[in-house]
Amino acid sequence: MVVAAGRLRGTMQRPPFSQNWYRVAHLRPRLRAHAEVHRQRFRGQTWYVVQDHQGGRFHRLAPAAYFVVCMMDGQRSMRTIWQLVEERFKSEVPSQDDVIRLLAQLHAADLLVGQDLPDLAELDRRAGEIERRTLLARIRNPMALRFPLLDPDRFITATLPLVGWLFSPLGALLWLGLIVAGLVHTALAWPALSTNLADRVLSAENILLMLLVYPVIKAVHELGHAYAVKRWGGEVHELGLMLLVLLPVPYVDASASLAFREWWRRAVVAGAGILVELALAALAIIAWTYTEPGLVRALLFNVALIAGVSTLLFNGNPLLRFDGYYVLSDALGIPNLATRGNRYLGYLVQRYAFGVATVETPVVTPSERGWLAGYAIASFVYRIAVMVLIALFIASQLFVVGVLLAMWVVVTMLVWPVLKGLGFVLSAPVLDTCRRRAVGVTAGAVAILVGLVAAVPLPHATVAQAVIWLPPGSVVRAGTVGEVVELLAAPGSTLAAGDPLLRLDDPQLDAMIRVQTSHLRELQARFDSVDLRRPLEAQLIAAALDRAAEELARLEERRRELIVRAPRAGHWVVANDADLVGRFVGRGEVLGHVLQDEDRIIRAVVDQATVDLVRERNVATSVRLAPGLATAHDARIVREVPGGDRSLPSLALTTQGGGRFALDPTATGGPATLEPVFQFELQLEDVTALARYAGVRAHVRFDHGKAPLLERGARSLRQLFLRHFDV
Repeated sequence: MVVAAGRLRGTMQRPPFSQNWYRVAHLRPRLRAHAEVHRQRFRGQTWYVVQDHQGGRFHRLAPAAYFVVCMMDGQRSMRTIWQLVEERFKSEVPSQDDVIRLLAQLHAADLLVGQDLPDLAELDRRAGEIERRTLLARIRNPMALRFPLLDPDRFITATLPLVGWLFSPLGALLWLGLIVAGLVHTALAWPALSTNLADRVLSAENILLMLLVYPVIKAVHELGHAYAVKRWGGEVHELGLMLLVLLPVPYVDASASLAFREWWRRAVVAGAGILVELALAALAIIAWTYTEPGLVRALLFNVALIAGVSTLLFNGNPLLRFDGYYVLSDALGIPNLATRGNRYLGYLVQRYAFGVATVETPVVTPSERGWLAGYAIASFVYRIAVMVLIALFIASQLFVVGVLLAMWVVVTMLVWPVLKGLGFVLSAPVLDTCRRRAVGVTAGAVAILVGLVAAVPLPHATVAQAVIWLPPGSVVRAGTVGEVVELLAAPGSTLAAGDPLLRLDDPQLDAMIRVQTSHLRELQARFDSVDLRRPLEAQLIAAALDRAAEELARLEERRRELIVRAPRAGHWVVANDADLVGRFVGRGEVLGHVLQDEDRIIRAVVDQATVDLVRERNVATSVRLAPGLATAHDARIVREVPGGDRSLPSLALTTQGGGRFALDPTATGGPATLEPVFQFELQLEDVTALARYAGVRAHVRFDHGKAPLLERGARSLRQLFLRHFDV
């Protein structure tokens, strides 16, 4: 843990002298023997990290604070040290209040000792206070409870020669080659890996395998951190179990890496678990491709899935305070990125909204501003989203536990910060000179927020997926094979049923008819000349004559089908009329459509949560095609398919087809969605506009007018409980 215990400012922003200086001027403190100082550089500036070997804590000091600490030798008084600071830093002399604050923080961290013997009772009290704070920290985060078990340092030291060489350029090259090989095997085996993925992953047997494999993977992950620390001289004195969403996984304390001078070493330690898991995933994929189906192959699949997915979504995600966060923090050279980001947002509010001129900014260099503000906002939103999703998942399995967890998320991440903020506005001493402005700004912001959420109506709409669905009777198909040689009706013209649309040509067909006609005449001649005393021969020739006549009739029917006619009255619509003439078509191939004004050619599908809005509050409807989202076509609802079921009008709306509806892997009797859906038939103002896109996916926007966010949020929350918990 890093504590920024000594960032002293110059006297330009605050008075140099303090009325409380007389209380500490005579003290002669010094650092305790278990404190070690390390020099580091962040974004071109020098800082000093004090490592507390006894408490396992780290304290970051600015150069001025470090100079003060260096002067604390147990012989010099604070009065003398202050004079030395004045001589050393001249115009950038820190204020006496800053020095007092530094003393207080170092004293609270149990890093200072005076001339007198140590107060054992005070030390015992502080140790108890640290234990209580640690316990409270665990309670505040019940989804990641930690339980220390043993000291693995001797084991890590003894086994380091076996794996230490991996943290070298050669090891990096081997790791990179392994990852490339894993990616190649993944690409080659992707169809087999992704086929029926949901069914394989969510089956009861596979979930059991995942629960068995996950702790083992995490154990290897944590060993990666431990060996990385030990590789560059650090120590690892804590190994234990952490209940991560009630699942026991191992952890190690790798905080000793914070003392490393080089930022890339700290980043390697932070990312060692990620590197290990990616290597495991690559090895598992490679082995999976050469393993026969069975238990071993299933285990390898789960190793690849867990090590790959969890690394990309969680451990490697810098918005969560896992490995990726520390890698990003070290790579940017911004220690305590999350904490300082929150402090920077607080500084902006106090300085520019409340008008506090003396508030201290946590920004050290100007380039940090964007990172601090952006990270604080993005991580807050992402963290809440992840916690809510975890709570919903647990509630779907254990309702009471999930509800309690959701309440804990709301209280700790929303209610408690708001209450703390209000308490700060009403009672913080720093706001004594501008309390009225702070209260006014806060009240105004709350009023604006409440007004926007509860009173201001905003555009409200539902976007559903649909498919261009043409009536079966409107389809014009080729009755036989042939080359399209002439359009007999202009596209867009109005036709009656049976009107000719186009003409096909099949030169072989005419030759076949001539050959068959000659064959029929030959058989007829043979039948006419057969001896009546040979009835069996006459019967055989008569049967052959019948077959030849049937074949000739079939060929004549094919010749008549060379003229394609309208199956019904309506408008003649051709998808690509310019490319149609000269094209060879097969029997049954779609050549176009004959549409009527009342045809309902859009089938929209909505889920159970939004069907009531579409039924009751639909103001206007528009359709956009997936190939041309820039153009909107006006439409209207003409009918709702009675009842909700789990069928879809087209597989283009499924996740496999690029849509949003997941199929139930356990369904029998045809494709079925996981949840009931409702279908609406829509009619376009211009029915011929989209006919050429038959079967294409479309997006339908149902406009519900305007509604406040509070009303919409309450409805969504209600739907959420109904959908997941049926309450």
